[in-house]
Amino acid sequence: MKVVYAGSFDPITLGHISVIERAGHLFDEVHVVIANNRNKKHQFTIEQRTAMVKLSISHMTNAIVVPFEGITADYVNENGIVAVIRGIRNSTDLEYELQLEQYMRSTSNADTIYLSPYTKDIQTSSSLVRMFILSNKIDKAKDYMHPDAYHQMVSFIQS
Repeated sequence: MKVVYAGSFDPITLGHISVIERAGHLFDEVHVVIANNRNKKHQFTIEQRTAMVKLSISHMTNAIVVPFEGITADYVNENGIVAVIRGIRNSTDLEYELQLEQYMRSTSNADTIYLSPYTKDIQTSSSLVRMFILSNKIDKAKDYMHPDAYHQMVSFIQS
């Protein structure tokens, strides 16, 4: 069974990795789709985000990392995906995710499955990591990211 976990992963965090790993234990194939939302100002390019995601989940044999320009529902419909994985940390996330589920259900046949990160990673967010970057406290971000992705991110920032 193929599922998709889509997001901007700007940058990928331990919370994202937790959700991807949990999905990998449950399903045959997890497509990690790196979304490139043109309406959003990303900290990192889609190529940089793809590189960080690949480093972070290189230990998984059933995960496929795909940069994608377009609507997730199109990817789902074009690739025989049966479910969309969405990560939730709290009730605020759930309210937003329920709206996305309504959209996905009306544009595809995929079900939505909600997974939370491992408890130790529940407070992790890309927004928090970006705040560390913007406040020149990038060393604080290493507690929220895979070590290889963190080092890759630092090299992207320094170049």
